[in-house]
Amino acid sequence: MVTQVQNKLLRLIPTDELSRVLRLCERTKLVPRRILHHYKLPMEYVYFVESGLVSVAARVGRDKFVEVWLIGSEGLVGAPIMLAANAAPLHRRTVQVAGEALRIRTREFCEILGSLPQLRSVVERYLAVVLAQTSQSGACNSYHGLKHRLARWLLVARSALADDEIPLTHGVLAELLGVRRASVTECLEVLQNEGTISTKRGLVKVENYAELSSICCNCFRLIEGEYRRLVLSAVGADSDVEVSAPRIRSPLIEIDQYISDRDLGGSSS
Repeated sequence: MVTQVQNKLLRLIPTDELSRVLRLCERTKLVPRRILHHYKLPMEYVYFVESGLVSVAARVGRDKFVEVWLIGSEGLVGAPIMLAANAAPLHRRTVQVAGEALRIRTREFCEILGSLPQLRSVVERYLAVVLAQTSQSGACNSYHGLKHRLARWLLVARSALADDEIPLTHGVLAELLGVRRASVTECLEVLQNEGTISTKRGLVKVENYAELSSICCNCFRLIEGEYRRLVLSAVGADSDVEVSAPRIRSPLIEIDQYISDRDLGGSSS
């Protein structure tokens, strides 16, 4: 049985519920370009991401998909299964950055939700964040220019990975954003000249988070704020510990700090 977890959602539920979930989980490697959920095919597994990055893409044409949201260790691949357990997904979920996940069969996941109220609460709130992220991303893609959208995507990816280094090629970024590779390369060069990022083959590194955030539209801050408000408040509502974590630059860092404080019997200040 799995005994240690890095997934932020699982780390927010009580020990008794966590042990029941882990008895049903198995650890699996996330290999780049591996499709976890195919378009219009049933979801066999739900994945709690431990490390790495998974993109969720909507079909916009024959064999053409555009990324609509991202999942790292803060999230769950397959959360919409809560809305319709037997429905085939209209999105494709693909590993973009290598890592690991804890997977559980979809049927077993749906069964245990009914008897694990804390897990259900956390996943429901995460699903609300997913809906906010997809709607905000859609608005951003319609209204903002490519430079702002690319900055938002890099910030979301950085937050999901909890790492300044984002191991993706220009081609993959172009596929995710639904634009030409040359356009992505041009925007990355502009951002690099401004000192916000650096690039080398297959890697983008955020060098100046504050400056990249100032370039980015407000959409990233809205998405990040919803994760903080909904997911952290789920813990605070069911805990004797007061949640008063400061506003810092990554929701993943903030959750790690909260968990550490909770385990020590204190609260953030």
